[in-house]
Amino acid sequence: MANFMEGDAGAFDSLYERYKGRIYRYVARHCGTGEQGRSLYRKVWAGFVDARSRASTPRRLKTQLYKMLHRQLRGFCQRSGETTAHPIGDLVDGDDGVQWGILLVDLVRTLPYRQRESLLYRYEIGLSYSAIALVLGESGFTIEERIYSAEQEIAERLAAAGCADTTREALKSYYSDTRRVKPPVTWDRDIIKALPQWLEEKAQMEKNDETEI
Repeated sequence: MANFMEGDAGAFDSLYERYKGRIYRYVARHCGTGEQGRSLYRKVWAGFVDARSRASTPRRLKTQLYKMLHRQLRGFCQRSGETTAHPIGDLVDGDDGVQWGILLVDLVRTLPYRQRESLLYRYEIGLSYSAIALVLGESGFTIEERIYSAEQEIAERLAAAGCADTTREALKSYYSDTRRVKPPVTWDRDIIKALPQWLEEKAQMEKNDETEI
């Protein structure tokens, strides 16, 4: 992260490889794997590149990545009028050992947007309550209560389907079984191909700003 901030374009490859899976799953579990999801995924990474020169520390740049997720997905829901996610199709696949995880993901998709958003930041991105609160601009107490309510609803519906263990630890374990999915190769190519253009556009903007000063 620090090398990328200092202008090492090659450092983006390792950053992208590290974060692409969780970003992809977060986007796809909100709005699917069709063209809308693909477009939003591209916008998130374009925004991350744009934020590189504005962040003062690697930690703040990473926070900017998560805030970009928040802005893009909220904008999507506002534009589309959707309160729940689009169908995911073949996003989650696995053998009998991950069937509760598959059902859990389906249930996550049915949650109201704010619950789904907070839960995915916790389960998929791995943020703490305080970190989620920072990204969303809300209190940690609000985030914790929202996630608790989402977990309770999911646990009840899993139990109704015959799941014997619906503790918080079990829910996280079921979800972790679904986290092997990564972006399609075509999505990866979109980002890698666009990177030089994004960097060039950003450099030109910074040059223009210096000229005006």
